[in-house]
Amino acid sequence: MDPSSIPAPASILPYWELGTVESIKRVPTGLMNRSWRVETDTGPYLLKLFLDVQGEQLAFQFEVLRALAGARVPVVLPVPSNHNTDSLIFDGNEFGVFPWLKDGRHRSGLSMSLERCRDLGRVLGSIHLTLSKAVPTPRQPFFQPSIPVEQAMDRVDRLLDLIDSRHGGSSFDALAERTLRMKRGLLAKLAHRRPPDIPVMSSGYLHGDLHPHNLLLDGDDRVLAVLDWDRLRVGPHSKELVRAAAFFFTHGDERGIDLKRAAEFIDGYRDIYDLGAPEIRIALHRLWWERLADNWVIEWHYMRRNQACDHLLPGQTALVKWWTANFDEVMHTLVR
Repeated sequence: MDPSSIPAPASILPYWELGTVESIKRVPTGLMNRSWRVETDTGPYLLKLFLDVQGEQLAFQFEVLRALAGARVPVVLPVPSNHNTDSLIFDGNEFGVFPWLKDGRHRSGLSMSLERCRDLGRVLGSIHLTLSKAVPTPRQPFFQPSIPVEQAMDRVDRLLDLIDSRHGGSSFDALAERTLRMKRGLLAKLAHRRPPDIPVMSSGYLHGDLHPHNLLLDGDDRVLAVLDWDRLRVGPHSKELVRAAAFFFTHGDERGIDLKRAAEFIDGYRDIYDLGAPEIRIALHRLWWERLADNWVIEWHYMRRNQACDHLLPGQTALVKWWTANFDEVMHTLVR
């Protein structure tokens, strides 16, 4: 999108009754949208330009948020415009305004007590339970096969050829090559550990991108709000559960996952919406294989020439090594 085509925030804000605007500052975080913090005499707000979701899809997202709020799931509802709409379109750009939760903070799950880890799991369980009732999907098995060994190894080889052709000598080049060669060896050695292609029985609408930056906590680490629903989608409940556990409780180094906290999180989820041990076990197996077979950060760097996520590679590499070495312990601790 051409930044020059975006209307100035100051020209848009009068279409909402927010009081006297005192300042407008761009929020630096967020890959999929643009946002501004707006200070007014009635309090702070967030002005959001929706880039990834618009129109009917965005209207559906707002319906989902109201259903969640009605079930006491902590979400932030949009401020109605002067036209009593949730969003407005200016020059083809769709904007919305939300209250700014000034007392909220983003925190790693590693900083949370075991009690709060369990509470967080209950929040995710409440999200899945509420969505399964408010926006039900056809009750049928969800089939999502894991990447075949040959395909994964072919991707590794193509990336290794790219690195070799660049004759690069950067630290990222070196780490990328070590990571790919490690993964190629593990894929060959552990081909028999590829997850079986069996359907997932519990699926429905998911948040789609639950991680610490999309969660606001209060000073006691209770969830104030689950944010950024732009990746709302249908998928396996168990996949979102175990992915969230990895996002919130991974150290990002050779220590791997804090299994004690992750176990409390999963148990809290099961307090509200129990998928059963077999479903969670296969989701964990598939996530391990996905981490082993996928190389999206390296692909972004060399194929998209996008280095925005290069800093994630060391942690991803360490997690694959740790999880592979501790595969049985992960299963035993998290599925109990």
